[in-house]
Amino acid sequence: MERSLNTIINTFLGLLRLVVYANFWVAGAVWALTKFTEYLVEGQGHSLALLNASGTLVVYGFARLFEGPSDTDLSSKISQWRAQMPRISWLSIIAGVAISIIELIHLNSWELLFHYALGGAVAFLYPLPFILKHTGGGLRSIPGLKLLLIAGLWAYITAFIPAVWNGVNGWFPFLERILWTAALTIPFDVRDSSIDSKSIKTLPHLLGARNSIFIAHAFLWLSFATLVLYFGLPLPATFLLFCFFATVIIIANHRFGDLYYSFFIEGLPWLLLGLVALLPYL
Repeated sequence: MERSLNTIINTFLGLLRLVVYANFWVAGAVWALTKFTEYLVEGQGHSLALLNASGTLVVYGFARLFEGPSDTDLSSKISQWRAQMPRISWLSIIAGVAISIIELIHLNSWELLFHYALGGAVAFLYPLPFILKHTGGGLRSIPGLKLLLIAGLWAYITAFIPAVWNGVNGWFPFLERILWTAALTIPFDVRDSSIDSKSIKTLPHLLGARNSIFIAHAFLWLSFATLVLYFGLPLPATFLLFCFFATVIIIANHRFGDLYYSFFIEGLPWLLLGLVALLPYL
């Protein structure tokens, strides 16, 4: 009986890692954040959620091809998994390219194409080892820029572009999203500070882990204030949800393992989407 239970658990964890490590889960998170923005701006046009999710499969799959500079011989479990399952990794990239092309043809907008080309250019330059080789490779090697690049790209793709596409000023959605994404990205930087190359100069390298967590909370609650004061989300429900986000940041610990970060934290956008989906009943 115990052996059977262990088999079931191992099979479940294997399928979970397939979804997470092949980037389908993070693509779903981008889908959820895009839909969240479309709820906030009362979007009436064709949803960009599927296009953003498929583009995420491409960008994240591409980034996985290049290891980030490290001061140790450690490699992430995602990288180890990808080395063992290269075909699945490539299939997710190919699927993302195919869906993205179909969606762009369907949308038939040169303005959208320009926005995605701009975001894609930054995303593809982010990990390339041929760029700025003397400092580690890629735009991520510019000291202090990693957090801004990640949060800015997520905000641009999931907030600014959907808002503009629906005829709304995109800067307030962009501001809210860059704050929220930065807050939830900082725990990843704290976790990776022991293996990231010092040349990257992430926030924990510059200010220490404790101060970085304080800054993450400041960003989080500024995002909360924007959602309540500008977008008019209900105070009680939004406050409770952000208290949960704050708790997730506080208790984050590298001993929790990769799935805590790559599955649990990266799945938090679904809670934001759930909040606005439940608004009629609150």
